[in-house]
Amino acid sequence: MAGRVTLPLEGDRMAGDAAREVFMALDDLKFSAAHFVAFKGFREPLHGHNYSVGVRAGGPSIQADGYLADFGDLKKVARKACKALNSRTLVPMKSDVLQIRRSVSNGGQLEISCEGGAVMVLPEQDCAMLPVIHTTAEELSEYLWWEILVTHNLSALLMARGVQWMEVSVSERPGQGAQFRALVARSAAPEARQRSLAAPLPRPCSGFEEQPTAVATSAAAPLPSSGGYSGTEVTGVAPAGQPMSPEEVAEAAYKSLLSTLGPEYSSRPELVRTPYRAAKAWREMTQGLRIEDPLEVAGTGIFDVPEARDLVAIRDMPFHSMCEHHLLPFSGMAHVAYIPDGKVLGLSKFPRLLNVFARRLQLQERLSANFADAVMTLLQPRALAVALEATHACMCHRGVGVAASTRTLVLRGPGRDELAVKEQLLDGVSFSSGARARL
Repeated sequence: MAGRVTLPLEGDRMAGDAAREVFMALDDLKFSAAHFVAFKGFREPLHGHNYSVGVRAGGPSIQADGYLADFGDLKKVARKACKALNSRTLVPMKSDVLQIRRSVSNGGQLEISCEGGAVMVLPEQDCAMLPVIHTTAEELSEYLWWEILVTHNLSALLMARGVQWMEVSVSERPGQGAQFRALVARSAAPEARQRSLAAPLPRPCSGFEEQPTAVATSAAAPLPSSGGYSGTEVTGVAPAGQPMSPEEVAEAAYKSLLSTLGPEYSSRPELVRTPYRAAKAWREMTQGLRIEDPLEVAGTGIFDVPEARDLVAIRDMPFHSMCEHHLLPFSGMAHVAYIPDGKVLGLSKFPRLLNVFARRLQLQERLSANFADAVMTLLQPRALAVALEATHACMCHRGVGVAASTRTLVLRGPGRDELAVKEQLLDGVSFSSGARARL
């Protein structure tokens, strides 16, 4: 809902005395943030907006330079205030329904306990702890008014130029927002700075072991939200007093990521289960990290075969991995060839071993080396070659946009430099004669 907050101070004749008015509504006066809206009996799911900020100021006359206010000063300070909130979760430190604590032993995290027992754990460095109750647009416009005038010391500059009042507007989307307007002189009161910095600090706790203070619950029905969100509890959060599981953390992260697309898009019914599905897929794509000893997947599949002294090649093993630079997939085929020294590995163990190293954040170069080193450890062959050929989404779906194929080759073993042995290995992993000549 749109609204204007005007404080009727004694002697306030802003509208009558101000013959001049200036305003700013620039493209770079914006910030994207997640926020809580909670009151007794109701809490919206944690979601976000792409906020736009506007500033207006008024006074009786322009100065000798022809301006009412210095736009350079206004823009500089307003940009700083927006930057401080950008890419943060806005935490209302004066909320009467959220219990907020700081972890002492868990590396600078905030535990936020909500009505109904839901608990969220967020990195403190990713949060902006504000002296407000709900983080609505109405409260954010007042908070930014104080930030611009007091914290960033613009009050004295405006009053020196005869500016009498200033207004800050915050819009969650085009056509929907709120404004806060007050006399600039109000910010010069002795208690002004204390007012602007009055956010209470979260209570410390040790590893979130202390139970949060109980909060009252209400049977009031959920109210409809303004951004298309229903008034339901956030899924994927832990019961009170317990940290979230890795799956719940991942689900909350995907919800936050979707919120950057804007409330209209991210609240579509088709996306309600997307964070859960994406978090489940993330766990599957990184499941190799949860195998402490990758060599265990070979099990009893290692066999002593004294007659095994000639080339063994296993080709065209598909694999799927994830680039650690962009968190985008790369997929392809792997080939392995080795000259055994009386010991062989069951054929099905090769793709199993490859999959353990592929199902994690990887680089193709490291994946090739990991796979080759594991086979060397298991079999101690005379010589070994591993070749991977893959297409990377981070190259074809973004950036240069070229679907090129990347090939990596790793050679291992004491006999790898023998010309005849190298020829066999390269034949086994399908390197052309031209490529062999360069090796």
